[in-house]
Amino acid sequence: MARLWKASVLVVALALVACEAQRPPTYEDIVEQAIEAYNNGRPGKPLFCLMDITLPSDQNPTSNFPLKFRIGETDCISIPERQPQNCNFLKNGENRNCTGQFIRRRLSTSLTLSCDRDCSREGKTTGTLGTIYCDGGDCLASLLQGAQVNGFPDDPVADVSEEDKLKDVPPKIRNLYENAKYDIINNIL
Repeated sequence: MARLWKASVLVVALALVACEAQRPPTYEDIVEQAIEAYNNGRPGKPLFCLMDITLPSDQNPTSNFPLKFRIGETDCISIPERQPQNCNFLKNGENRNCTGQFIRRRLSTSLTLSCDRDCSREGKTTGTLGTIYCDGGDCLASLLQGAQVNGFPDDPVADVSEEDKLKDVPPKIRNLYENAKYDIINNIL
């Protein structure tokens, strides 16, 4: 009887581990991965940490859903293995509003992220666009630094062309971005 009990406990434990390993990532997990990729693309610069998160009204982890959250500058510098959760927000630090899209497919996932400075503080925006492609667990994070858009809060940023946003980006990174964009479009079609 004791062996039967031990065997059933073992089967239940293995089933729980298998279910946990296959669970889709939560919205919070995806936001955490996006912030980590954003910070990894800024070596030697201050880390950013989550300030506010806007949960989507309709979460369907098997397809696409939008990301929207706010990050703030901390007193820690970006170095490998440094966690922003252990850092303090800077009193007059920079805040960024981040938006993006999470796309889940059978064999791969895609996370596109854009974080812009809070316009209400400085009257202009500077954006960083990043895309993370995961295929079978291997992720390639390509962050495009320096894509700047100058304007004021009442000036629509959407009027700036994609070419103007990417003009200061190195050609190799620009090509990665263009290839990724076309791959996403092809996957949708």
